[in-house]
Amino acid sequence: MPPSADKVQFEDWLILAEDGRHVLLGRHRSPTEEDISRVAHALAAQGLGGWLALGTGNYYEKTQQYSLQNIMAISKSMVSWEIAETRFYKIREDLL
Repeated sequence: MPPSADKVQFEDWLILAEDGRHVLLGRHRSPTEEDISRVAHALAAQGLGGWLALGTGNYYEKTQQYSLQNIMAISKSMVSWEIAETRFYKIREDLL
């Protein structure tokens, strides 16, 4: 029997900025060095730090858990990963 729709787990690559804003990079392949470099330059131009992260769960289902894993920093941040992650969850909660 296939898993039910509410139990589907996805892995999404995303960029998390220090203020909690984020951009989904994709699900079906790892981001390239060029992808990461482009985003790092864009963040730095705005004076924001950021991280490459792997999200697990179903991003679009508010009732399901969605967790982030810090893969690597891509631009220097003035706040810790934990603060950015907390801000991410607050933004996601407000959007969904």
